[in-house]
Amino acid sequence: MRNRLAAALALPLSALALAGCGLFGPETYEVDERTVEVDAGDEFTLSVPASPSLGENWYLADPRPDRDVVRLQGQDEDWEDDGGNVGGDGGTQSFTFRAIEPGTTKIKLLYCRLGRCTGGFGDPAPSPSPSESPFPTASGSPGEHDREYFIYTVTVR
Repeated sequence: MRNRLAAALALPLSALALAGCGLFGPETYEVDERTVEVDAGDEFTLSVPASPSLGENWYLADPRPDRDVVRLQGQDEDWEDDGGNVGGDGGTQSFTFRAIEPGTTKIKLLYCRLGRCTGGFGDPAPSPSPSESPFPTASGSPGEHDREYFIYTVTVR
């Protein structure tokens, strides 16, 4: 009886241990998880909500993360459309990084509403000057409400 119980527990525990190693894909962090801790060599994904048909997009902003600590591996988009919306109105944008060496860095994502941050065909405009607020405020110049920064602190062990 004890051997059967041990065997029955071994498979789920093995799968759980392997899940932490990235066997089932990179660990995903949402907008409410701004502190990320990973091991060197691991991949992780920052997943943020986006609605491109409404002109909402995300960009990796300056200053870029320390390349000795993490490196951008790629970006992906997943647009949800239940068939009721032309072009879809919801989805996510994902930024996948690889942890390189132990250290801490910041990843700054720029959220743009209404296409206000583009400088050309999908390219982000230069980052706003330090005098501009990184978060929308109740006062300010037109367009200031249309951009926001999300800053993630990443520690690689």
